[in-house]
Amino acid sequence: MATTKVSALAAKTSLAGSEELLINDSGTSKKVTATNLLAGVTVADGSISTAKIADDAVTEAKLANAINTAIAANTAKTSNATHTGDVTGATELTIASGAVETGMIADDAVTADKLANSINTEIAANTAKVTNATHTGDVTGATALTIAADAVTTAKIADDAVTAAKLANSINTDIATGVTANTTANAALPKTGGTMTGNLDLGDNNKLLIGTGNDLEIYHDGSNSYIVDNGTGNLRLQGQAELLLLDGENHHYIRCVNDGAVSLFYDNNEKIATTANGVTITGTAVATTDTDATNTGSVTLDFAANQNFVLTLTGNVTLANPSTEQVGQSGFITFIQDGTGSRTVALGTDYETAGGAGLTLSSTASATDIVPYVVVASGRILLGTPQLAFA
Repeated sequence: MATTKVSALAAKTSLAGSEELLINDSGTSKKVTATNLLAGVTVADGSISTAKIADDAVTEAKLANAINTAIAANTAKTSNATHTGDVTGATELTIASGAVETGMIADDAVTADKLANSINTEIAANTAKVTNATHTGDVTGATALTIAADAVTTAKIADDAVTAAKLANSINTDIATGVTANTTANAALPKTGGTMTGNLDLGDNNKLLIGTGNDLEIYHDGSNSYIVDNGTGNLRLQGQAELLLLDGENHHYIRCVNDGAVSLFYDNNEKIATTANGVTITGTAVATTDTDATNTGSVTLDFAANQNFVLTLTGNVTLANPSTEQVGQSGFITFIQDGTGSRTVALGTDYETAGGAGLTLSSTASATDIVPYVVVASGRILLGTPQLAFA
């Protein structure tokens, strides 16, 4: 048989357990099966890496008894080792104190059964677990939740939350009787159709305004009292039987009776009385009189302000046409010459004399003449015959 070099032989990449190999045993050629050959192979310590071990190859039977014992005793194999996935088994896994954080607890995992009895007892007794703890959401249960005194502020109360039923009976009574919080009795303003009792105290310079446009004002300024009608209508004061307008001491007043009579009383004595037939005056009635000591040139008499006129002539005078005369008005005009005398009086067209003769007055210094008059129409003032030289 021809000899072939080993390098020229075909390579064999795998061996079956029963295949035979040719080996040199101290110069002697011998054969050995693959199984016998591997039985004597030695693997160096640490030469099998994690990647060399097949998945699921390390079973419980392959673990040393010491490792199984450590697992059973929950002894950590590495300090601060991190565990992932589920932990199962009959023996409890020991977790270090404080190691379970909030994020590690599943939602809804802490049930009432998982709470210590002391916590359940405190919850039942409404004992706060944290001082000044803030609570949100609804609080329900058969036992009342204790809220600190004055803890519910205005902002905490919902709008319209405080109904009449929620008010203490004493408050409702105070509202009904008008008693203020400091127990001072003041009548409450009633609802529509109700009755108010007691005083309505507005204080000085505060107005009681009545009407959509505040047309009627009633107020007191500290010294004087006022009833003011700012509207376009009439201010009406009416008494069912009679109306009295009195002074402070009730001595002077106006009395209006519902039969139409009006009387003016002074010091409780009736001075003016009106009836269906006219006016009765008890005492004297003095009309206003204009006394003018200096008259010269154009002079206009004010018949609205005065009934009678006493004029001292300090120069020649013309009585200008007035605009204030009233039909039916009558009185007198007195002309007094000054120390010089000879002053004349001419007339405007509104003044008329008998026969259109005009006025001829005394010319003597300090002489006094009287001329009566009556107003018969607007722009017609009739002058009587002068009464001359009173002495």
